Amino acid sequence: MSGDSDASAERATDDSLTDRAAAAADSDVSEWLSLEPGEEVVWVGEPTKLRMVGTLVTGVVLIPFLIGIVILLFSPLSYLGIKHTDYVVTNRSLYVKQGILSTNIESVDLDRIQNTEFTQSFWGTQLGFGTIEISTAGSSGADISFDDVEDARDVREEISRVQREFGGGGGRDGTGGGNGDRSSDGRAASADQLEELVAELRATREALERVEARMNERSDGRSDDSPGEATDGADAFTSDREGN
Repeated sequence: MSGDSDASAERATDDSLTDRAAAAADSDVSEWLSLEPGEEVVWVGEPTKLRMVGTLVTGVVLIPFLIGIVILLFSPLSYLGIKHTDYVVTNRSLYVKQGILSTNIESVDLDRIQNTEFTQSFWGTQLGFGTIEISTAGSSGADISFDDVEDARDVREEISRVQREFGGGGGRDGTGGGNGDRSSDGRAASADQLEELVAELRATREALERVEARMNERSDGRSDDSPGEATDGADAFTSDREGN
Protein backbone atom coordinates (compact mmCIF):
# COMPACT_ATOMS: atom_id res chain seq x y z
CA MET A 1 0.00 0.00 0.00
CA SER A 2 2.83 2.39 0.83
CA GLY A 3 4.35 1.82 -2.63
CA ASP A 4 1.03 2.64 -4.29
CA SER A 5 0.65 5.81 -2.24
CA ASP A 6 4.19 6.93 -3.10
CA ALA A 7 3.57 6.29 -6.79
CA SER A 8 0.31 8.22 -6.61
CA ALA A 9 2.08 11.12 -4.91
CA GLU A 10 4.78 11.16 -7.61
CA ARG A 11 2.16 11.13 -10.37
CA ALA A 12 0.31 13.96 -8.66
CA THR A 13 3.53 15.99 -8.46
CA ASP A 14 4.35 15.30 -12.11
CA ASP A 15 0.84 16.29 -13.09
CA SER A 16 1.21 19.52 -11.11
CA LEU A 17 4.46 20.42 -12.86
CA THR A 18 2.99 19.47 -16.22
CA ASP A 19 -0.08 21.63 -15.62
CA ARG A 20 2.12 24.57 -14.75
CA ALA A 21 4.22 24.07 -17.86
CA ALA A 22 1.10 23.84 -20.01
CA ALA A 23 -0.27 27.03 -18.49
CA ALA A 24 3.04 28.86 -18.92
CA ALA A 25 2.31 29.93 -22.48
CA ASP A 26 -0.95 31.54 -21.34
CA SER A 27 0.55 33.27 -18.31
CA ASP A 28 1.54 36.89 -17.90
CA VAL A 29 5.22 36.12 -18.53
CA SER A 30 4.62 36.62 -22.25
CA GLU A 31 4.22 40.33 -21.51
CA TRP A 32 7.81 40.75 -20.30
CA LEU A 33 9.69 37.64 -21.44
CA SER A 34 11.24 37.67 -24.89
CA LEU A 35 12.21 34.16 -25.99
CA GLU A 36 14.94 33.37 -28.49
CA PRO A 37 14.23 31.19 -31.53
CA GLY A 38 13.86 27.60 -30.36
CA GLU A 39 13.52 28.58 -26.69
CA GLU A 40 10.49 27.14 -24.91
CA VAL A 41 9.00 27.71 -21.45
CA VAL A 42 9.24 24.59 -19.29
CA TRP A 43 7.93 25.88 -15.96
CA VAL A 44 6.57 29.12 -14.55
CA GLY A 45 5.71 30.00 -10.96
CA GLU A 46 5.62 32.64 -8.26
CA PRO A 47 6.14 32.82 -4.50
CA THR A 48 3.39 31.05 -2.63
CA LYS A 49 0.93 33.15 -0.67
CA LEU A 50 1.45 30.76 2.25
CA ARG A 51 4.65 32.60 3.08
CA MET A 52 2.48 35.44 4.39
CA VAL A 53 1.32 33.16 7.23
CA GLY A 54 4.58 33.74 9.08
CA THR A 55 4.32 37.50 8.61
CA LEU A 56 0.72 37.61 9.83
CA VAL A 57 1.39 35.38 12.84
CA THR A 58 4.41 37.46 13.80
CA GLY A 59 2.39 40.66 13.48
CA VAL A 60 -0.45 39.33 15.67
CA VAL A 61 1.97 38.11 18.34
CA LEU A 62 3.77 41.45 18.45
CA ILE A 63 0.65 43.64 18.57
CA PRO A 64 1.18 44.41 22.30
CA PHE A 65 4.58 45.87 21.36
CA LEU A 66 3.08 48.11 18.62
CA ILE A 67 5.59 46.81 16.08
CA GLY A 68 3.07 44.10 15.31
CA ILE A 69 0.64 46.75 14.05
CA VAL A 70 3.32 48.08 11.72
CA ILE A 71 3.97 44.57 10.38
CA LEU A 72 0.26 44.04 9.72
CA LEU A 73 -0.06 47.42 8.03
CA PHE A 74 2.75 46.55 5.61
CA SER A 75 1.45 43.04 4.87
CA PRO A 76 -0.44 44.24 1.74
CA LEU A 77 2.93 45.24 0.30
CA SER A 78 4.13 41.67 0.82
CA TYR A 79 1.10 40.46 -1.10
CA LEU A 80 1.80 42.88 -3.95
CA GLY A 81 5.40 41.68 -3.99
CA ILE A 82 4.18 38.12 -4.47
CA LYS A 83 1.83 39.07 -7.29
CA HIS A 84 4.55 41.02 -9.10
CA THR A 85 7.18 38.26 -8.95
CA ASP A 86 7.55 35.58 -11.60
CA TYR A 87 9.94 32.65 -11.89
CA VAL A 88 10.47 31.06 -15.30
CA VAL A 89 12.44 28.02 -16.44
CA THR A 90 13.02 27.57 -20.17
CA ASN A 91 15.03 24.98 -22.04
CA ARG A 92 17.90 27.49 -22.15
CA SER A 93 17.75 29.87 -19.18
CA LEU A 94 16.24 30.73 -15.80
CA TYR A 95 14.46 34.07 -15.27
CA VAL A 96 13.34 36.07 -12.25
CA LYS A 97 11.08 39.10 -12.67
CA GLN A 98 10.40 41.40 -9.70
CA GLY A 99 9.10 44.87 -9.07
CA ILE A 100 5.91 46.71 -8.18
CA LEU A 101 6.51 50.22 -9.53
CA SER A 102 9.44 49.22 -11.74
CA THR A 103 10.48 45.92 -13.26
CA ASN A 104 13.77 44.12 -12.69
CA ILE A 105 14.56 41.00 -14.72
CA GLU A 106 17.47 38.68 -13.94
CA SER A 107 18.51 35.63 -15.94
CA VAL A 108 21.08 32.85 -15.85
CA ASP A 109 21.88 30.57 -18.78
CA LEU A 110 21.70 26.85 -18.08
CA ASP A 111 25.28 26.24 -19.21
CA ARG A 112 26.56 28.69 -16.56
CA ILE A 113 24.81 27.05 -13.61
CA GLN A 114 27.34 25.50 -11.22
CA ASN A 115 25.15 24.58 -8.27
CA THR A 116 21.56 24.65 -7.01
CA GLU A 117 20.63 24.55 -3.33
CA PHE A 118 17.30 23.88 -1.63
CA THR A 119 16.49 25.55 1.69
CA GLN A 120 13.41 25.74 3.90
CA SER A 121 12.48 28.10 6.69
CA PHE A 122 10.44 27.04 9.72
CA TRP A 123 7.18 28.04 8.05
CA GLY A 124 8.32 26.52 4.77
CA THR A 125 8.84 23.17 6.49
CA GLN A 126 5.41 23.36 8.10
CA LEU A 127 3.52 24.52 5.00
CA GLY A 128 5.44 22.80 2.20
CA PHE A 129 7.36 25.51 0.37
CA GLY A 130 11.03 26.30 -0.02
CA THR A 131 13.70 28.35 -1.76
CA ILE A 132 15.98 27.33 -4.62
CA GLU A 133 19.29 29.21 -4.81
CA ILE A 134 21.17 29.10 -8.12
CA SER A 135 24.87 29.97 -8.34
CA THR A 136 27.27 30.08 -11.28
CA ALA A 137 30.96 29.25 -11.57
CA GLY A 138 33.16 31.82 -9.86
CA SER A 139 30.37 33.48 -7.91
CA SER A 140 30.61 33.95 -4.14
CA GLY A 141 26.90 33.33 -3.53
CA ALA A 142 23.56 32.80 -5.19
CA ASP A 143 23.15 34.68 -8.47
CA ILE A 144 19.37 34.31 -8.50
CA SER A 145 16.87 32.47 -6.34
CA PHE A 146 13.33 31.17 -6.57
CA ASP A 147 12.05 32.22 -3.14
CA ASP A 148 9.23 30.44 -1.33
CA VAL A 149 7.90 28.31 -4.17
CA GLU A 150 5.62 25.32 -3.72
CA ASP A 151 7.05 21.87 -4.52
CA ALA A 152 10.53 23.42 -4.43
CA ARG A 153 12.28 20.04 -4.43
CA ASP A 154 10.46 19.00 -7.59
CA VAL A 155 11.18 22.33 -9.25
CA ARG A 156 14.87 21.90 -8.44
CA GLU A 157 14.84 18.43 -10.01
CA GLU A 158 13.13 19.89 -13.07
CA ILE A 159 15.89 22.49 -13.39
CA SER A 160 18.53 19.75 -13.13
CA ARG A 161 16.75 17.68 -15.78
CA VAL A 162 16.51 20.59 -18.22
CA GLN A 163 20.15 21.44 -17.56
CA ARG A 164 21.23 17.87 -18.36
CA GLU A 165 19.23 17.88 -21.58
CA PHE A 166 20.72 21.25 -22.55
CA GLY A 167 24.27 20.01 -21.92
CA GLY A 168 23.62 16.71 -23.71
CA GLY A 169 22.49 18.13 -27.02
CA GLY A 170 20.26 21.16 -26.64
CA GLY A 171 22.82 23.93 -26.90
CA ARG A 172 22.08 27.30 -28.43
CA ASP A 173 23.79 26.33 -31.67
CA GLY A 174 22.50 22.76 -31.67
CA THR A 175 26.01 21.28 -31.39
CA GLY A 176 25.77 19.88 -27.90
CA GLY A 177 25.70 22.83 -25.55
CA GLY A 178 28.41 24.66 -23.66
CA ASN A 179 29.76 21.58 -21.92
CA GLY A 180 30.58 19.94 -25.24
CA ASP A 181 32.40 23.06 -26.43
CA ARG A 182 34.45 23.15 -23.25
CA SER A 183 35.33 19.44 -23.65
CA SER A 184 36.47 20.02 -27.24
CA ASP A 185 38.58 23.00 -26.15
CA GLY A 186 40.08 20.89 -23.37
CA ARG A 187 41.01 18.08 -25.75
CA ALA A 188 42.58 20.56 -28.18
CA ALA A 189 44.59 22.16 -25.38
CA SER A 190 45.80 18.74 -24.19
CA ALA A 191 46.95 17.82 -27.71
CA ASP A 192 48.89 21.09 -28.03
CA GLN A 193 50.54 20.55 -24.66
CA LEU A 194 51.53 17.00 -25.64
CA GLU A 195 53.14 18.23 -28.85
CA GLU A 196 55.09 20.87 -26.94
CA LEU A 197 56.29 18.26 -24.45
CA VAL A 198 57.47 15.92 -27.24
CA ALA A 199 59.35 18.79 -28.92
CA GLU A 200 61.06 19.68 -25.64
CA LEU A 201 62.09 16.05 -25.08
CA ARG A 202 63.56 15.84 -28.59
CA ALA A 203 65.52 19.05 -28.09
CA THR A 204 66.85 17.79 -24.75
CA ARG A 205 67.92 14.47 -26.28
CA GLU A 206 69.75 16.21 -29.14
CA ALA A 207 71.55 18.48 -26.66
CA LEU A 208 72.65 15.46 -24.58
CA GLU A 209 73.90 13.68 -27.73
CA ARG A 210 76.01 16.72 -28.66
CA VAL A 211 77.51 16.91 -25.18
CA GLU A 212 78.28 13.17 -25.25
CA ALA A 213 79.95 13.49 -28.67
CA ARG A 214 82.19 16.34 -27.45
CA MET A 215 83.18 14.36 -24.37
CA ASN A 216 84.10 11.38 -26.57
CA GLU A 217 86.20 13.60 -28.86
CA ARG A 218 88.15 14.95 -25.88
CA SER A 219 88.69 11.46 -24.51
CA ASP A 220 90.04 10.23 -27.88
CA GLY A 221 92.40 13.22 -28.11
CA ARG A 222 93.86 12.55 -24.69
CA SER A 223 94.36 8.87 -25.54
CA ASP A 224 96.36 9.78 -28.68
CA ASP A 225 98.61 12.18 -26.76
CA SER A 226 99.41 9.82 -23.89
CA PRO A 227 101.78 7.29 -25.76
CA GLY A 228 103.99 10.09 -27.14
CA GLU A 229 104.37 11.68 -23.77
CA ALA A 230 105.32 8.34 -22.23
CA THR A 231 108.03 7.68 -24.91
CA ASP A 232 109.56 11.12 -24.47
CA GLY A 233 109.75 10.54 -20.76
CA ALA A 234 111.49 7.18 -21.20
CA ASP A 235 114.13 8.63 -23.61
CA ALA A 236 114.87 11.43 -21.21
CA PHE A 237 115.35 8.96 -18.36
CA THR A 238 117.74 6.81 -20.49
CA SER A 239 119.85 9.83 -21.47
CA ASP A 240 120.26 10.87 -17.86
CA ARG A 241 121.51 7.42 -16.86
CA GLU A 242 124.06 7.31 -19.74
CA GLY A 243 125.37 10.71 -18.80
CA ASN A 244 125.95 9.57 -15.25
